[in-house]
Amino acid sequence: MRVPRSLAGRLVLAMLAVAVVALLLAATLTSPLVRSSTEGSARSTLARQADLFAALARPAPLVNRLELQGDVRGLSLDSVSPRGRSDGVAALLRADDRRRLLAGDPVSTTVRDEDGEPLLVEARPTRSGGAVVLATGADTVDRAVAEQRRRLLLALTLALLVAVGIGVVVARQLGRPLARLAEDAGRLGAGERGTVRAPVRGGTREVEEVAAALRRLDDALASSEGRQRRFLLSVSHELRTPLTAVLGYAESLADGVVGPEELPEVGVTMVGEARRLERYVADLLDLARLEADELVVHTAPCDAAEVVREAARAWGDRCERAGLSLRVETEEALPVESDPLRLRQVVDALADNAVRICSPGDSVVLAAVRAPGVVRLEVRDSGPGLDVEDAATAFEPGVLHEKYDERAGGLGLGLSLVQGLVRRLGGTVAVGRGPEGGAAFRVDLPG
Repeated sequence: MRVPRSLAGRLVLAMLAVAVVALLLAATLTSPLVRSSTEGSARSTLARQADLFAALARPAPLVNRLELQGDVRGLSLDSVSPRGRSDGVAALLRADDRRRLLAGDPVSTTVRDEDGEPLLVEARPTRSGGAVVLATGADTVDRAVAEQRRRLLLALTLALLVAVGIGVVVARQLGRPLARLAEDAGRLGAGERGTVRAPVRGGTREVEEVAAALRRLDDALASSEGRQRRFLLSVSHELRTPLTAVLGYAESLADGVVGPEELPEVGVTMVGEARRLERYVADLLDLARLEADELVVHTAPCDAAEVVREAARAWGDRCERAGLSLRVETEEALPVESDPLRLRQVVDALADNAVRICSPGDSVVLAAVRAPGVVRLEVRDSGPGLDVEDAATAFEPGVLHEKYDERAGGLGLGLSLVQGLVRRLGGTVAVGRGPEGGAAFRVDLPG
């Protein structure tokens, strides 16, 4: 049997299976109860009739007149004389049953006739000293049982049909909103946004939760794609600026517009713009490799404190030219298992971010200390810092750059690269407010 693939089909099939199992269990459990109840009812009727005949003053003549009629109706009426003589069904009674009757006790039993068929027997003593024996064939009970079973089967079949009908209705009610949500998800996958519809009123809690999750996904995708579009526009603008400068000077050189005395200055400008363009492209490539999990990391024993000191020596001149004070806080040695080149790249990116954000007179701090269980690198500044909302999105590409592009240049990729690199190195990075009043970026490495 092929199992339906739709939710509605499977629900109907499941309810049908449950109904069939319930039907079989009901038939199995009620069949002996129906027979026992029917047999008990037949015996009770037979006992009342026997009591009636036994109460007659002279039952023997009545028995003789009703024997033929009783046989026609499926009843056998016989008697036991006060001396113990018996015939017909009475002769089939056991000797101890006849003695009990003559002693004045009623008898309720089952005997078999000459053909071996069972008979229900009710015998009652009479006031004349004999007894009345009333019997009916078990086939009467069988017919009654069969009729009861047919009625029960009909009722269970109707219940089965009702269960299937209810299953179809419930399956449709459950399947319809899920099908709508599947359509909405398909449109999301095709690039449409703002298409998730509200679930049908009165639906299940689970369907409402799925719909709410899809709406959140829809909003998140719209927001993320909007940021990506704005980020790409920003990237194209930032890349175009140095490229335009290089092309402009190159065309001037080709046209002979630049005089010999201007060549050194033009060359320095072109080299600076080319290096800026190279840095932008390198950042984009590193970010792409991180997202594709293709960035190569070579871990080896290294000194995190020495990495910070080397970075401080490299950034000292730039901080001085920017009017910033640079301070270094490190321990003597902080051995870690990491990639020293990538670790230096992290420190440089954070230092570059601090230098670009700070104004003349501010301070920048590069620190390396040992914290419980980790080696911590810190880059702090006394600049404007980040509020709670900015800290939550600081490591998303281009978000802070878009919001505060008036503060400094760049693509806004540095912090996103820092987060990706630190994760590849097995550490964590976080941002908060430092003692200097500005931002404090903390990189924790396994120590």
